[in-house]
This record gives sequence, structure tokens and C-alpha cells, in this order.
Amino acid sequence: MPSPSVVLEIVDGPAAGKVFTFRRHDTFLLGRSESSSLCLDDDLVVSRNHLQIEIDPPRCFVRDLKSANGTFVNGERIDERWLENGDTISGGKTCIRVRIEETDDQALDFSDANDSLLSLAKTDLMELPPANVAGYQLLEQIGSGSTGVVHKAVHQQTGEIAAVKLIALSRTTDDLILNSMIREACVLCRLDHKRIVKFIDTGVAGEHVFLIMEYVATVDLMAILRRMTTSARIRVACGLIRQVLDGLAHAHDLGVIHRDIKPRNILVAQQDGGLRAKLADFGLAKYFAEAGLSRFSGENEIKGTLSYMAPEQIENSRYATPKADLFSVAATLYTLISDAQIYDCSDGQISIDNILRNGPTPIRRHVPDVPSALLQVLNRALTHDPNARFANAAEMREALTQLSGG
Repeated sequence: MPSPSVVLEIVDGPAAGKVFTFRRHDTFLLGRSESSSLCLDDDLVVSRNHLQIEIDPPRCFVRDLKSANGTFVNGERIDERWLENGDTISGGKTCIRVRIEETDDQALDFSDANDSLLSLAKTDLMELPPANVAGYQLLEQIGSGSTGVVHKAVHQQTGEIAAVKLIALSRTTDDLILNSMIREACVLCRLDHKRIVKFIDTGVAGEHVFLIMEYVATVDLMAILRRMTTSARIRVACGLIRQVLDGLAHAHDLGVIHRDIKPRNILVAQQDGGLRAKLADFGLAKYFAEAGLSRFSGENEIKGTLSYMAPEQIENSRYATPKADLFSVAATLYTLISDAQIYDCSDGQISIDNILRNGPTPIRRHVPDVPSALLQVLNRALTHDPNARFANAAEMREALTQLSGG
């Protein structure tokens, strides 16, 4: 059955002749930055981060990244625009033609050295999982997402309980996505901290990529917090966030940035008469899947975890830094205390312009008696300017010491 693809053909400029083909959700960045999809470091007319093309075949959306000399579609200067087959995009000396095509899945050639991984490209999202993975017998399903499922599992020899995440990939994925995921898993092997869910193993089982992690017997944190007085809720929430920041400092020291901190990625268990938090899903979500691809959830609308993302990560998701993680931690603390997200979105949606121009809603609209000390921490961590936030996770953790009861 034919499936759509988006082809970006460079028809003019220093990179004329290059062709980029996309068969799944992805982001294309043009600029002079080394991290650009198309790096034009010799084209001084192009800004460091000039334009971003968001792709979800067959849909395609371009957004100017506040470039000095502008982005043009069919000769007209634009801020952002949906693209159609045959449109041309100009930035600096470069001109890109958009082609929206249909390809035959059966004609895709997944050969060479990565055969064992690339065969995953034919995996259906609803593919049944294997019964055993790397010596672990899969038990009940305990979680799911757009790319896979998580099972509780037991090691058949040691009896060790673990969580096994099986990544279900689309039929049209490519080796770059697969290799990026495996490379990210290798980075996770370096993390070793009691406040981070332990990463155990990764590999391929049948037609699935698997990630084996420490199992956490979680409690319903929000239900526990809602039964507390405001003062107790603030104390407990700040204490748990201090634990998260402890683990985050370890990750940052090793050069690992989480990029997707939110309440659901903080696993909380009862231990030794108290609540203990562990940070989960370091880089395991699709690489910047939601940042920068928000337009596909509706014209000028975004949903979900973007409510926890720093403004600079939304504007250019490739450049998330430790300061962006601190913003996300503060947004998570805001939710734990108020039961609300930092942006007003009664219908579950919020415009990007609202986020970038207006910023977070003051927490006292939800919790009028929030102490001034907490307000100062939140205001500093949620400021638009990354340089005005806390210097690092350890500093923010220290700022929450008294609020957590020491």
C-alpha cells in the first residue's frame, strides 16, 4: 500500500542538488549552526537558526525562527505557513522545493550492515510483544504510549522484577531514527544514581527494540497530594522535587539532558515510611517528538507535554540545555502544588504565541496562599530568559530546602 513521504530538494544555493526525504514525523532545521539539518556556515545571509520545517507526511509546515533576513514561501515573506506540493522556501541564498510523494512500502530496501535493526521498519504499531525478552518473562502491561508499551517482567533465573519497554516503530522508519535511539540508550548506561530509574539493558528481540529498566512500584502521587492541606502539600511536593533535582544534577554533570520532565516521568514509591522519587524516561521518548511539531495538533495549537517545556525549547527544540530542564522541573512543581498547568488551557490547548509572549499563569490564581519563598523559586525557574534561572540543579535544590522542611 502506498505511503506518503515529503522530499525537500535544494534547488539553489551553496547546497544545491542535495535531497532530503522524510517518511515519518521529523524536523528539518536550516541555519549556520553546526546542529542544523542543513548547515550553511558560509552563507552570512542566513541566521544561525534561520527556519524550521516540521514534517508529518503528507503534511508539512515551515516557521521562520526570527531570522534577520526572513523566510520566504513562493517569494512572499512569512512567519509560518502550511506547505503544499511544489512550494518553494527561500532562506538566504538557499531555495528549497517541497515535493509530497507516495512510495510503495514493498519497494523500500532495508539492507546492508543494519539489517537486524532495519527490519523493525516493517513492524506494525499493534505488533504483539514477544513472551520473553533477554531472559525476562513479560507479565502484565503497566504503561503505553504512541511508540510502544511497558510491561512488568520477571527475570527467569534471578527472579528480579524489571520494567521492559518495547518500542513499536512505524512501517516507514529509517536507520537514522533507529541508530539514534540505540545511541541514546548507550548514554543512559552511564547514569547511576538512586534518584534515576536504573537502566539495565537494550537490544532487539524479534521485531522489537527493547529497553529494560528498574521497576518502581508507584503510588498515585496526585491522589495523595490532594488529600493534604496546602502547607503539607507544598512541603511534600518540594521534598520530592529536591530528590528529582538531586538525580538531575548527576545527569547534567555527565552531559545528559532529560528534555521531557513532567509529572508522569517522575515515579514515586512508598519506601521507609516516606515517599521516594525517581526520574524516568531519559531520552526514551521520540527524539523531540512534540517540540517543534506542535502545529500538527491543530492550527496554532499545541497540547500535552509542551506545557512543561521551556520557551527556548519550543522555539528550537534542538537546543535544550540544563536550564530548560530546570524550567520543566519548576513547571512540574507548579502542577504538583496547584493541580494546574502553567499555561491557561481550559480546553487542553494553548497557542504558541501565548506561551512565548505571555508566559506562565501566576500560581496564586490557583493557590492564593502560596508562600512568598516558593513564589520566588517558581518565578526564577520559570522566567523566559534561561540566564536568569538558577545556575544549576544543585542551586535550585538548595533553594527548596526550607520549603521542604529541611
